[in-house]
Amino acid sequence: MIKCNQISRSFIGDEVETVAIDKMNLTINEGEFLSILGPSGCGKSTLLNVLGMLDSIDTGEFSFLEKPVDKYSEQQRARLRKQHIGFIFQNFNLIDELTVEQNIELPLYYHNVAKAERKRLVDAVLKRVDISHRRNHLPAKLSGGQQQRVAIARAIVTSPDLILADEPTGNLDSKNSTQVMALLQQLNQEGATIVMVTHAPEHVVYGTRVLELLDGKVINDHLVKEKLSNKENQSVVGADSLVTANTEQRTAEVTCD
Repeated sequence: MIKCNQISRSFIGDEVETVAIDKMNLTINEGEFLSILGPSGCGKSTLLNVLGMLDSIDTGEFSFLEKPVDKYSEQQRARLRKQHIGFIFQNFNLIDELTVEQNIELPLYYHNVAKAERKRLVDAVLKRVDISHRRNHLPAKLSGGQQQRVAIARAIVTSPDLILADEPTGNLDSKNSTQVMALLQQLNQEGATIVMVTHAPEHVVYGTRVLELLDGKVINDHLVKEKLSNKENQSVVGADSLVTANTEQRTAEVTCD
């Protein structure tokens, strides 16, 4: 699905250059649930923005669905992004003036979906994330966990090939975090490819693969050998040690210079 060859991205501020991504090679296969870990400033969010075509690379090659995205114009990237990618953000990014139903329905307008079909899809996804009873509420009337479920519903209502999640549990308590992670895991098990940036090592057990970054480089790449069931995920304890025990070094697909 995604192939990055020697990609780099730098930013210049106050005459100081910061290298966010440093000659990174990365392959993400269809159906993976990739968790990206690392300290603040290691390049996690920049990498996610590049993968989502919200940001461009300075050097290297980047392909998405076998298309040479690094050679695309912004208009071409926007079209590809709209057709194939769903985004979930830490701060939810819901539109305050729109109801839950209207927030979820918005991407379908951009896909020129007919009104009757929009209603069918919105009804289905509201039920899916268990927020139907709040469909006419404004975001300000929802809890943080409810807002994030709405954000997930909006991201998946168009059935995207790729879901990019930037700290999706960063503003949630432990109970709501577990519910959101269980939902993401279920979406992945149903075929969605997910790439998630997280500061929570205990959440990587919900996925299939873990990428650790430092200073814009990949320092480790693991396969999660045994995923927990949704029921087991309700009571994850000591996940740091579980991840260590249930992962193995993966070197075939990712290298760094």
